[in-house]
Amino acid sequence: MPDQDYDIPASEAEVEIEVKNSRFIACLAHTSNAEDAATFLAAVRKRWPKASHYCSASLFSAPNNSQNMAYSDDGEPSGTAGRPMLMALQNSGVGEVTVIVVRYFGGVKLGTGGLQRAYTDTTVAGLAELKTELRVFKQAFQLNFAYTDQGEVEPLLIEAGAEVESADYEESVRLKVLLRPLEVEALQKKLQAATRGRVQLKGLD
Repeated sequence: MPDQDYDIPASEAEVEIEVKNSRFIACLAHTSNAEDAATFLAAVRKRWPKASHYCSASLFSAPNNSQNMAYSDDGEPSGTAGRPMLMALQNSGVGEVTVIVVRYFGGVKLGTGGLQRAYTDTTVAGLAELKTELRVFKQAFQLNFAYTDQGEVEPLLIEAGAEVESADYEESVRLKVLLRPLEVEALQKKLQAATRGRVQLKGLD
């Protein structure tokens, strides 16, 4: 995952526009993987049955991650639907999102350029109505320390805004924590000073 914060959908959105008697309906939702997108597509097909096309575009992580995305023209001429929709998503700055544009054909052919504009405009209209929230990027670290150091370590973690993802309390304390990159160096120094070097952050892949 790219080391940056980005917006993600906070709820679903739906917008309809009409182009030369064809109905174009943009449906957007938060999706972090292909399974989420498939589930959303099935729900959209059920909500809008018997449409001519269900074109889609998905970003499964940050909007600038070109390795984790998908799109489909669903029977429209190649390059006229999924790809323009994907470009609109990438330009929006929103990640972890799927847009499905449902088309009910109105009897008038739009041509290659007309289709590209229609699918782009519908996606942009949907994005304009989409409520978002910030996905804060954090790095994962592991800490191992004795119970005698717990009173020194835990207040420093709280001060740094660390999110404890897992904790094991056996012979010693073993924590997996998530930290914003800007907090890492300062916390590392404070931990080493407070415990005389006994406790330090160990990065996880």
